[in-house]
Amino acid sequence: MSNIQEQLEPIFKPESIAILGASDRPGKWGYGIVKRPLNTGFTGTIYPVNPNKKDILGLPSYRSILDIPHHVDLAIMVAPAATTHKLMRECITKGVKGAVVISAGFAEAGKEGKALQDELVRIARQGKIRFVGPNCMGIWSAAGKLNLCFEQAPKSGAIAFVSQSGTFGGYLSEIATAKGYGLSKFISIGNQADITASEYLEYLAGDNDTKVIVLYMEGFKDGKRFFQLAREIIRAKPIIIFKGGITAAGSRATLSHTASLAGSEDVFEGMCRQVGLIRAS
Repeated sequence: MSNIQEQLEPIFKPESIAILGASDRPGKWGYGIVKRPLNTGFTGTIYPVNPNKKDILGLPSYRSILDIPHHVDLAIMVAPAATTHKLMRECITKGVKGAVVISAGFAEAGKEGKALQDELVRIARQGKIRFVGPNCMGIWSAAGKLNLCFEQAPKSGAIAFVSQSGTFGGYLSEIATAKGYGLSKFISIGNQADITASEYLEYLAGDNDTKVIVLYMEGFKDGKRFFQLAREIIRAKPIIIFKGGITAAGSRATLSHTASLAGSEDVFEGMCRQVGLIRAS
């Protein structure tokens, strides 16, 4: 198993999840993140964490992740951005190896949010936790039977879909299901504060459940590495990409959406042609 496979395994194949900021109020993010895995076939253990509740959706609720008496593979954060530093430190103390940070209010929100995000990354790296997001909608993993995004789990299949926009990705995933296409993974990557697009690409290259990789991207944190990897990976797996932010207005929107600089359209088109990526319009 490669290093990236080992690092991301707790995220995509967890046997236990803790939901930090869980809620018993319909309409709240913390409610949906408990309800979806509970109702769509997750076979592991779900631990809601909310200091003010004794149970949520029939599951015992804990005041803190540190109060859970068993090991936790994956932490999912739906708490306010300002609380995530404390929560990440508690995850490190608990021995958690992976996290999905749904919470928004980070680099996409401006200077203060960027400082919050940078500190969250520093804490996570110090504690050797890899995390998806922040400012994302979560993931679906057929191998882990884990659904954080959809009211109904997608059909399992061979397509991995990586999307910088959770909403756009959600729509396309529903269309895929309606047309009979199955997904091995759906990953809403948000701000890519920790795990970047190229690392997801590297992980999916070694994922036996994935035969085709589809991406919706607004901007790259490590474009050079992404295209270098893509050149190698397409020998074994096709890569299809749709790029947002190609107009001036779109570029401004992506900056406020996922803190991404969209980059030059001509350069991007040239790189896709050189590498052999299939570009969708």
